[in-house]
Amino acid sequence: MAKPKLTAKNLEILSELMLVEELAYKKCSIYAKSLKDPLLQNECTTIAENHRSRFTALFDYLNSHE
Repeated sequence: MAKPKLTAKNLEILSELMLVEELAYKKCSIYAKSLKDPLLQNECTTIAENHRSRFTALFDYLNSHE
């Protein structure tokens, strides 16, 4: 059964969400590298990975609707 096509509005929203997650991942990664406290560094790394995971989920969703 064919998957429903995404509307232009849904694609726009998806694109914006992906950009936000990508930017948040990059920022958290930079923060993690700049921190000296290992606990804060680890926390920022975890947050960065959460953003990367959400980006990947959005990307996979997009690819599933081709």
